[in-house]
Amino acid sequence: MKKIIISAIIILSVLPLWSQNILISQVDTNNLLFKGKIDIYFSMTGIETAGLSPEDFTIREETMGDLEITALKKGADKDAGIDFILLIDNSGSMYEESYQGSRRIAQAKLALSSFLENIDESRDRVGVYAFNTMLEEIAPLGTKVPDIHRRLSAIEQPEAGMAYTELYNSLGEVARLFPGKAGRRAVIVLSDGENYSLFQHGGREHEEWGKTVISPEEIVQTYQETGITLDGINISDKVDTRLAGICGESGGSFHDVRSTDAISNVYTDIKQRITDEYMITVKAPPLPGSRGRIKLSYKDGHDSRDLLVPVLFGGASDLSIIVSILLLLFGLAGLGAVYYIPFEKPVKSAQIQSLESNQRTILNEGATIIGASRDADYTIAGNPGIDSEHATIVHDKQAGTFTLVSNRAVRVNNRKVKNRELTPGDVIQIEGSTIIFDAPDATKV
Repeated sequence: MKKIIISAIIILSVLPLWSQNILISQVDTNNLLFKGKIDIYFSMTGIETAGLSPEDFTIREETMGDLEITALKKGADKDAGIDFILLIDNSGSMYEESYQGSRRIAQAKLALSSFLENIDESRDRVGVYAFNTMLEEIAPLGTKVPDIHRRLSAIEQPEAGMAYTELYNSLGEVARLFPGKAGRRAVIVLSDGENYSLFQHGGREHEEWGKTVISPEEIVQTYQETGITLDGINISDKVDTRLAGICGESGGSFHDVRSTDAISNVYTDIKQRITDEYMITVKAPPLPGSRGRIKLSYKDGHDSRDLLVPVLFGGASDLSIIVSILLLLFGLAGLGAVYYIPFEKPVKSAQIQSLESNQRTILNEGATIIGASRDADYTIAGNPGIDSEHATIVHDKQAGTFTLVSNRAVRVNNRKVKNRELTPGDVIQIEGSTIIFDAPDATKV
């Protein structure tokens, strides 16, 4: 029976590809404020695409009528680049053998490594996050590919207390990790099971999300509002029955595969599909509210997608657009003034400083050890939860970088990490102690 359900989910998720030859993947409203335009990304199948022009298409908003098309470009992402966040399940079941003696986590790491080989670092950016009971940052968006390879290999089996699978909350969280700028953004999630939250099934509040369990509908709205697509990959017989629908409504796709090669091929196909997309640009319609519906048509093919814009641009706000823009400009001017106020002298050497005391340590050329031991370079005394050598800040003199490395997860900017390249102003939290990293120039230290 379960196999029938899984098959039905997959068929429903790919049905739009058979019934129509246009699929909208992303509606990007990030250029709405200053340029008054909306970029719509879409793919076409079964159509002769040579010689297409803007005049071949019609875009209609359900209340405002036909919209003016100003540009059409094929393969826009080849030049502009794509931001990918790869979300990987790191729950206990991922360490079970599932295919020819391989653990699922090993399959996932190999597939991710294969995907990284297709990344053009001059344009594309990649970030990697893992989830179980917690969401863990493996590599923030923009990490260099060799570093991502190294950090992937360091992913370890979670402790028994991390057995829950916060799939939905993690999907909602990573959507907020992209910068608020125009461009193509995509999340690819790989999982071997269902959403299984701590609050719903463990009977206690989550450390970060409390009693919140984001719903599939809320996930879809978040992805549509931020202009991000979600592609899902399931690699076991235990599938989340709602993930396919979430992916489809966000403009992405859902795949159910098992072998390592098949997983790698899915990653490759997703990237190629996004790279080959068209981008069509329209003048923004004066929507009476914060939500609209756009229909893109070419001959007999068409697809529709919700248009969700900030309240600033809709009728829900009592302020006019002009007043809102003026307020925004005043705010930017205030930020500019604050920026130029010399609060303190810039530091001359890379250093860490306690937020609770005046303890300050200049970082070593090689490695700076943080821990409870008196022999540590930066000692945190009186806390039994801190190891004698709890974390290390490694200085790569040639690259000019400082990287925090820890066997146990610590928090950097309120996110759990075991390996993180530091930038000035980063806040490091270790068992209740708060440390600030600073450097004169992150590219020259």
